[in-house]
Amino acid sequence: MSNQGATIRLEQRFALLREIVACYRIRLEVMEQEVVELFTANQLTAISACMSEKQRIQTRINRLETFIEQWERPGDVGITHENKREYLNT
Repeated sequence: MSNQGATIRLEQRFALLREIVACYRIRLEVMEQEVVELFTANQLTAISACMSEKQRIQTRINRLETFIEQWERPGDVGITHENKREYLNT
């Protein structure tokens, strides 16, 4: 596999992760409206369940964004073994 091919696949994976985060954010916006409607209908149990789900989704967003930030740095893309090879050749 070429380095460029591996890099493209890695970039696609990070793009997919960013798309997932965007979908989660859209879901949170929808949930905000649902909570308002549930509050109007005085559905306290449903509000509690919705808030728990919202917290779970927000935690997942935070973890995914941290992962993306940590591993998507341009200098960290790809794997090289050049230093190891140089050491073995001496």
